[in-house]
Amino acid sequence: MSDEERRQAPEEEAETGIEPVEGAGQQTEEAPLPDKDALQEELANLQQEIARFRELYLRKLADFDNYRKRQEREMGEFRRYANAELLRDCLPVLDNLERALAVPGGAASGLREGVELVLRQFKDVLGRNGLAEVDPTGQPFNPTLHEAISRNEDSRVQEPTVVQVLQKGYRLGERLIRPALVIVAVPAGPVRQADAGQSSEGTNGQNHRS
Repeated sequence: MSDEERRQAPEEEAETGIEPVEGAGQQTEEAPLPDKDALQEELANLQQEIARFRELYLRKLADFDNYRKRQEREMGEFRRYANAELLRDCLPVLDNLERALAVPGGAASGLREGVELVLRQFKDVLGRNGLAEVDPTGQPFNPTLHEAISRNEDSRVQEPTVVQVLQKGYRLGERLIRPALVIVAVPAGPVRQADAGQSSEGTNGQNHRS
């Protein structure tokens, strides 16, 4: 390069405004790596958050499943017993048909056959809708299913027993919609006889004193 070219170079640099970069050609310093302990702590925190959200999700899922099952059960109960009031209103009609047939000679042969047919069809309809008779004749007395109209002592029974049904009971599925009206025979045990004897002696004593 001639002396004239060397003199022109600074002038050109001044005109362009470009300044030489210091340290050009030197390697840049690398950024420091994150602390290992800090990374492990952050990872542990994230894992705890994931576990917490997973537990919350499973709890909500279980709550929803329980709600769904409860709704299905309630809807099933509603469908099963939706006709309970209607069937209960039909029971007096059923009772009257049975009473009409129970009267000996109360109707002509043709009329009786017609009533029997109506009664049979009526029972079929009620049965298809889930209605079942409660006829406990000869069975142990059950206060949840039977309503005792009277009680009579009977040495032939070992426990309270239904000896006569005055009016049948009816149930719809597992639900009792009308209890059976019954007469119950109860054991005539020694305690009852002793009580009766004491009562008799007391009455006689009062009569003697009077």
